[in-house]
Amino acid sequence: MSDSISYISTRGDSSVLSFKDVIFEGLAPDGGLYVPKYWPTIDNEKIESFSAMTYQQIAYEVISLFVDDSIGEENLKNIINTSYSSFSNKEITPIRKISDNHYLLELFHGPTYAFKDVAMQFIGNVMDFYLSRSNQSINVLGATSGDTGAAAIEGFKSVSNCKIFILHPHNKISVVQKKFMTTVNSKNVHNIAINGTFDDCQRIIKNIFNDIDFKKEQKLTAVNSINWIRIMCQIVYYFYASSRVNENNKNILFSVPTGNFGDILAGYISKKMGLKIGKLNIATNDNDVLTRTLNTGKHYKKDVKATSSPSIDIQISSNFERLLYDVTKDSKFVLDKMTELETVGKYTLPASIIDIIKLSFTSNSVSEEEVSNLIREYATEYNIILDPHTAVGIASAKKCDSDFDILVSLATAHPAKFKETISSIIENEDFVPDKIKKMMTLEDKLSILDNDTNKVKNFLKDNI
Repeated sequence: MSDSISYISTRGDSSVLSFKDVIFEGLAPDGGLYVPKYWPTIDNEKIESFSAMTYQQIAYEVISLFVDDSIGEENLKNIINTSYSSFSNKEITPIRKISDNHYLLELFHGPTYAFKDVAMQFIGNVMDFYLSRSNQSINVLGATSGDTGAAAIEGFKSVSNCKIFILHPHNKISVVQKKFMTTVNSKNVHNIAINGTFDDCQRIIKNIFNDIDFKKEQKLTAVNSINWIRIMCQIVYYFYASSRVNENNKNILFSVPTGNFGDILAGYISKKMGLKIGKLNIATNDNDVLTRTLNTGKHYKKDVKATSSPSIDIQISSNFERLLYDVTKDSKFVLDKMTELETVGKYTLPASIIDIIKLSFTSNSVSEEEVSNLIREYATEYNIILDPHTAVGIASAKKCDSDFDILVSLATAHPAKFKETISSIIENEDFVPDKIKKMMTLEDKLSILDNDTNKVKNFLKDNI
């Protein structure tokens, strides 16, 4: 545990929060995102010892650096063990060797078959820990581009002193992704389908959290990756993966399909903490805002294009703000750029900042045709069925300069979550588990709302 860890806003708000407070606060009052005042580090000897540890033990070593004494050592260990008890693989995020220098980090063995389970199971348990001891209640609000909502609902469905409201873009996620959310039988769960895009859902969430009085009156907290705890939990599997690859003095490239920048930001933070990573590849689809930003310095929104990898069909990458703050340590600069993005839809980064970012990141976008071809190739050559997002990550990595020894591709979801897309490419559905087949027969429970912040606010008031 750390006695000195505390959290500040990327946009300069003067408040300094504890671990417990930052979990429940979500978004800062000034619209910024919370980050630790400093990055704790882990020495090489400790990192090398991770090869003999379980995932849960590594999780404790990493997470305890960001947690204060409001939990306690044994309670934190119990929360970690409980959180990962529902995973179907004892390794939690097993790493699979494909070839001499290519590994898949499988992040889909949680209860909703996606990497979001890694954080959401922990969040539900740690919030329940705090709420039950203070006899308080909370209402969780989030937006999802497909997988976050299902993982959040799974994590919170049985928390008695909590209701959860999840927004998703109506008819813009896969049917299986929707079923994981809308077939959960719990009075605590409310699914809201918005007639718009994920960026619209995310904008509504931010508008609501920026209304401080409403947020307090309704006891709202966030579970999107704007909540620091999401990023914290995802840092763990970078340390875990490196310990299992166990290639000393090898230059490792992690390739991460990402839209909101949270998953890959966790890798960047692990590098800041002492993990030896060569570079992180920002893998994008046709919605290539991050690739464009890294290559040109110009960050601007275009219309969202629907693809076979809907979880990264995003034009506003919230967590990129955390990277800009870490690179500049200038909250006014971050505030100015975020204001430009909100008011005129774009901003430009100076070459000096792009050069710093490129020390840790590279980025390549891939087309729908490339994704389909790669899924077909891996099914034929390796007998491995990839989901479209994982295929984006691998196809993008193939475009990287070959100045790395080891490639670790993040497999972010089970292919069955996109069974219509995958089955049309490989022409069978043998990869679909019985759990999903049964789920597809269940009735949906959701409310469809217009793309309007006030209508969502009214829905919340009526159901809290």
